[in-house]
Amino acid sequence: MSARSPLTREDWIHAAQRMLVKGGIDSVRVDTLAKELNITRGSFYYHFKSRDELLEGILSDWRARATEDVILQLRNTRNSPAEQLWHLLELPFHGNTAREAAATEIGIRGWARRDKQARQAIDEVDSHRLSYIEGLLMQAGCDETEARDRAHLIYAYQLSLSLVHSNDDPAERTRRIGKILIPANEHAVVS
Repeated sequence: MSARSPLTREDWIHAAQRMLVKGGIDSVRVDTLAKELNITRGSFYYHFKSRDELLEGILSDWRARATEDVILQLRNTRNSPAEQLWHLLELPFHGNTAREAAATEIGIRGWARRDKQARQAIDEVDSHRLSYIEGLLMQAGCDETEARDRAHLIYAYQLSLSLVHSNDDPAERTRRIGKILIPANEHAVVS
């Protein structure tokens, strides 16, 4: 029989995120998580002072993985702004990883409807994502007003993909993304 490796802080956070997705924020409880992980509460208190600290960890981890890491990865590709936008709009179709990310995002947005801390995290993430998209559009030739308006439309479309599970074939998705990225004044922002 092999010894079980100790749980890390990240293990607890990811388990809490899964619990959030399954049952909402009220289901994220230390006892419930310990039972789910088949471990004592002592492990939790080794990593966290309180449930509130775990909740902060959920938001920080989500912010890093779903926004900061994604933007950094897209920037590091050295692709053109148009190609970065294209890849950004393809992210929701990346299989199980995308579905899990969307489910977590929906859970956090539901939580933010009644929690000030979660609402602040959502507002910061939305602002950061919109700023990134707007910057790409401006680099691609849109003026500031058009870039701001189009960034909101692109972002709303991308968020809606987590709610509307489309079974479009890849050619249909490509066609739709192309239409979304072609600005009204025909700047070349498609790949």
